Amino acid sequence: MAITNRVMTYENLEHRVYEALAHNNLESLKEYLATQHPANIAAVLDRLNHPQRHQVFALLAPAQQAKVLDELSTEATQNVLDILSPQEVGVLLNYMPMDEAARLLAEEVPKQRAELLEVMSPEHAAAVQTLLQYPPESAGRMMTEKFARVQPELTAAETLAYLRQINPEVETLTDLYVLNPAGQLIGVVSLRDVVVAAPERCIDELMNTELVTVAPDTDREEVARLVSHYDYLAMPVVTPDKHMLGIIPVDDVIDALVAEQTEDIMKFGGMEGGGISNQPYFTVPLPMVIRKRVGWLFLLFVAETFTGTVLRHFEDELAKVVALSFFIPLLIGTGGNTGAQTVSTLIRGLALGQIQMRDIWRVIQRELLSGLLMGSLLGLVAFGRALLWGSSTQLSLVVGLTVVAICTWANTIGALIPLLAYRLRIDPAVVSAPLITTLVDATGLAIYMLIAKAILGL
Repeated sequence: MAITNRVMTYENLEHRVYEALAHNNLESLKEYLATQHPANIAAVLDRLNHPQRHQVFALLAPAQQAKVLDELSTEATQNVLDILSPQEVGVLLNYMPMDEAARLLAEEVPKQRAELLEVMSPEHAAAVQTLLQYPPESAGRMMTEKFARVQPELTAAETLAYLRQINPEVETLTDLYVLNPAGQLIGVVSLRDVVVAAPERCIDELMNTELVTVAPDTDREEVARLVSHYDYLAMPVVTPDKHMLGIIPVDDVIDALVAEQTEDIMKFGGMEGGGISNQPYFTVPLPMVIRKRVGWLFLLFVAETFTGTVLRHFEDELAKVVALSFFIPLLIGTGGNTGAQTVSTLIRGLALGQIQMRDIWRVIQRELLSGLLMGSLLGLVAFGRALLWGSSTQLSLVVGLTVVAICTWANTIGALIPLLAYRLRIDPAVVSAPLITTLVDATGLAIYMLIAKAILGL
């Protein structure tokens, strides 16, 4: 029901926007937009043409513009920024959280970074510049310095009184971070524990000192894994000497995780994710889509020629037993599907830290055995199916044994390649399912023909 309500809200908003633009009823639209969620407004702006987008964006108050800008696709963001002066962009950056302002300066307007930092408030500009010193996909780039700091000697009652006066821009109050006078993190206490504790109890009695933290250069995927593993709502970022730099709220972790998963899915499908993975379908320019896809398609096209090479090599055998060709689609399809499943499983295990390089032989043994067992089951089915098609017992045996061999081989190679890529510091997602399928196609055909030669005496 929640999803339906959200969709209806978005559809109603889109209808109202188009209707107001058609009748030039902008004042009424301005009042209506002020009550809408920034994510829904951004979704509508992504679908408008450039003049309409500029017209609607101008109706928003600066604080709302900043929130909408954070939700827009890359193409729409650049389009909106093109019509704003540096002073106007600087105002919007002041309204944005420091991590989002840093992302926009680094990705959308890098050439104007120095000029925009001059326009921003000194305090906000300094905080953003600090984040820009860290790598783009690191914990340091994602963190915010606005978190709830408390002192260990405060009582529960004093802490609650302090929190009533805290900066309203603090990202979250779910957890309070206990710092010593040197700014080092010594503990974390939940707001719930403070609320239910006796008023006279001190924070150092309530805090948890078994801390899980990340360094500012930690990769965002590792941050996401830790947040998921420990069910944290925020992850503290500290220096090696435990000096606390900031926190990464769980909503930012989710955004990063979605971006990483989208990029991995693009790579897994044989596409370059950069530039299109964070954009809605209709906003991606067609030339960019072609450019991102054609490279992998060309590589896979060339790789598929090896399949033809194998067929030409066994041309005489196929001519003698034409029925061999009837089973080629079945065999290469089974091998490709088996390899793709294994690659998916291995990439997930590597991404979640469930598989380490020290496990390589265990993984290969496990996948070899599972491939052999699955292949045996499918091989029996293939043997029976070949007999039902009127094939001879010998040819049916060739098909059945080939299924066993191909499943075992596809499972093993599908496990080995991602692990080798990981060892060579190549993103395993780049070793996509189409590439594994292409490799298994050619080798599977060779296995098929060699088994046929051995059994049929070709």
